[in-house]
Amino acid sequence: MRGNQFKLAMFAMAPVLALAAWPIAVSAQGESAHTVRSTEVHADSQSDAATVATVPEKSALEVLQRRGAWTQVKVAGGQTGWVRMLNLRFDTVSAAGAANAGNAGKPLSGLTGLLAAGRTSNSGTDTTGVRGLNDEDLKNAQANPAELQKVLKLTTDKSVAQAFAQRSKLTAAKVPYLPDPAPTRN
Repeated sequence: MRGNQFKLAMFAMAPVLALAAWPIAVSAQGESAHTVRSTEVHADSQSDAATVATVPEKSALEVLQRRGAWTQVKVAGGQTGWVRMLNLRFDTVSAAGAANAGNAGKPLSGLTGLLAAGRTSNSGTDTTGVRGLNDEDLKNAQANPAELQKVLKLTTDKSVAQAFAQRSKLTAAKVPYLPDPAPTRN
């Protein structure tokens, strides 16, 4: 792997690894939501977990808890499972949001404020923040073979990846390598 490709691969993996290390589950008892599209309900909060049900668009669901990008729900008939948060529209303000409704413009406290920030009825906000790398960071970067080996252990074989893509209705897209940067003058 060329030097710049290695650096880009490590940079691209950082958000994925950070999300994987975020096991916080937040109780959302009393909230309700409905699906914005036909949605698979999974046995666990992972894309490759078994599908326990499929609910049609505009199905009403009871929200039990949230874990990262996943929401545990109870569907009609009492069955529970996990759906991607992006497939839901929340019908009520969360308990944290209701508790802070009178504090507009004031910072919310603790984790409750972090999780309730920006949440209002029937709206949601997705934000991803990535700290950019500047020229100095790239100049000082060094290969870390031990970390590369850890990442390589997370790879899978082609047939498993293709089966996952087919189940998830993903399509292939060829992405060319970035060109090598022009040499800099000192």
